[in-house]
Amino acid sequence: MEINDIQNGISVKLQEAFGADYKKYIDELPQGFNTPAFLIQFLSLEHIRQMGGRWKVTTLFNVKYYPKNGISEASNMTLKVQKAIKEITLLNDSLLCGSGATSEVIEGIGNNYIRFSFFLQEVEEKVFMGSLDHYINKEEVVSVGENNS
Repeated sequence: MEINDIQNGISVKLQEAFGADYKKYIDELPQGFNTPAFLIQFLSLEHIRQMGGRWKVTTLFNVKYYPKNGISEASNMTLKVQKAIKEITLLNDSLLCGSGATSEVIEGIGNNYIRFSFFLQEVEEKVFMGSLDHYINKEEVVSVGENNS
């Protein structure tokens, strides 16, 4: 799983909830963008080692809402945005539930913070034998493996 998988899941959920009239951007806004619009920003990642070679990963995102009609619109959208993104579905059909959702309006822009947590399993890399020398009649050497020549 990658960070952009979560960003894409948030984008799809916003599309479902609010439709095509709201433009969605990831990471940064282009110059001259039109409102209303959403900006999906990755803010931080925390990973904590668990037993059994597992890691708990917690990500923090800010879904900014840029209103067309001022602060009151931004304020009204904060609860709607939080409700829309409380659960997202990734492209591989995995479901992620958001937690720790908070919102605030700063300089007329709705900021909706939400955490998504998941577990990763360490996969041990297996080292295979590279080559094997086999001696026949003590004079002839035959190599078997990666370096067949």
